[in-house]
Amino acid sequence: MSDAEPPRPPVPPTRPTEQLRRQPRQPAPVYEREPVVEGYPPEPPPDERWWGNPWAAVLAGIVGIVAGVLIGVAVSGNSKTVTETAAPGQAVTQTVTQKQPTVEVRTQTVTSTATAPSPESEARAREAEKNLQTTRRENEELKRQLEERSP
Repeated sequence: MSDAEPPRPPVPPTRPTEQLRRQPRQPAPVYEREPVVEGYPPEPPPDERWWGNPWAAVLAGIVGIVAGVLIGVAVSGNSKTVTETAAPGQAVTQTVTQKQPTVEVRTQTVTSTATAPSPESEARAREAEKNLQTTRRENEELKRQLEERSP
């Protein structure tokens, strides 16, 4: 019974409530308000838009035409219009537009002929080979000398 809690003291009885000694609050006075009359909103500013002017529409049309012509010329490329009229007495006229493509062909041809080397080129090749062997021998000799000097 060592785990048991010690008994608690008894709770004192609650006292009866007492009346407040203050006077009750008086209701707030009611003030009469003026009647609210809804007014009209203020007038909007005058409508002076740039598109209200007819000259703006005329200018926009001219700019559109110029832009259309420039785009048409840029897109059309190289084309040729040929108009053929029949011989006198015939009333047939035919218009044909021909697009002439421009083809650029570049051909590079390399022709190699297997000919025997000339005696001069053979002599130069032999001399170059001889110089190479001499240079290699000299390099090897210099390496040996360098190794002998440094222990």
